[in-house]
Amino acid sequence: MKKICLALCVTVLAAALTSADDAIAIADFINEDVKMEFSGEVKTGFLWDKIEEPGTTTIDRARIGNNDDAGIPGRIRLNGELTKGNIGFKMRWETQNFSGVAPAWAYAMGYGDFFNNQLRLSGGRLGQSPWGRTGGPEIWQELDNLAGLRFEIKPNVVPGLNVGFVLNENNTDATNYDFSILPMLAETIVGFSYTHDLFHINAAYRFDGDKDSGLATFGQSEGMDMIYRVEERALRNIVPGLAVWANGSLVGIAAEQESRINYINWLYIQYNPGALDAQLRTGVDAGFKKVMFKLKPVIYYAITDLFGAGFTAVYEMDFGEAAPAKDAPYKTLAFEPLVRINFNNMYVALAYRFMREYVAADRIRQTNWVNLRFVYTF
Repeated sequence: MKKICLALCVTVLAAALTSADDAIAIADFINEDVKMEFSGEVKTGFLWDKIEEPGTTTIDRARIGNNDDAGIPGRIRLNGELTKGNIGFKMRWETQNFSGVAPAWAYAMGYGDFFNNQLRLSGGRLGQSPWGRTGGPEIWQELDNLAGLRFEIKPNVVPGLNVGFVLNENNTDATNYDFSILPMLAETIVGFSYTHDLFHINAAYRFDGDKDSGLATFGQSEGMDMIYRVEERALRNIVPGLAVWANGSLVGIAAEQESRINYINWLYIQYNPGALDAQLRTGVDAGFKKVMFKLKPVIYYAITDLFGAGFTAVYEMDFGEAAPAKDAPYKTLAFEPLVRINFNNMYVALAYRFMREYVAADRIRQTNWVNLRFVYTF
């Protein structure tokens, strides 16, 4: 029924815009084993925060927003995929501005599977990489998310393996970019993923030339970038609900300016047997004259299908040479209780955070905020 309605709607629309023959051709295309899938989300809320710091003006403000991960004023996202045989099209529109600004393309790409699904070719504004993203929850980064061509090889002789490379545009805004072939090839991304019953790993590496530099001194290499994700999958067979994984981002590898170099690595341990979801997240953020250790326990319990509650704590310690308060007992300390009500594909949550940060050895910034979060997914 959905396919008939879709074909009818497309035929009517096409007839208004094109000739009758073109409209019939479009309708025939829809009827020939075409699949369309859409999903999306709306994240927003009401946020109040109060920031107090000695020697500065107290900030006391209210805004529309969701500070979980959607930002201010929130996020609207629409995902779509159209497939017909061995070819397809994926897209994502999203915006974090609800004031009439047109949504931006997070990705919009066509793809095709060939040689018994052992080769996939993708082109356009890339995204949803099989090996070029960290996958969260603390790090959400992707390397091949620019305009480009992606080549994936998935050999049947090694099930679960995916290796490939990306030819893409430079990742800076330099105005004097050299568009000759060698500087373009110097921006190539290579990656791989391997999924096994006992583990999963994916990683990608972006090379870098010296002709697209956005640095103050043109011609200096900005360094290469790498991301990875590793998942252990054997323990869950022994202890149901237990999972261990890690992800990381390495920016500015071999960069000529040390200030660009930054490495972030997180290790996660999760126990989720059912209603309880308990996580321990530990991270290290290291860069030029800084080494930040992060500890973040996160607990959520679904008391009923309708109601749940959770608690998050944050502890950060700065060991770096440039740490603003080397002798302080911590850099950041925060406590965040949360209650949540679920309505099928929608939930409303109320979160409160109390946070103290050492901005100097003798000065502490104190923050209180309350966020009423609204999240709808489909």
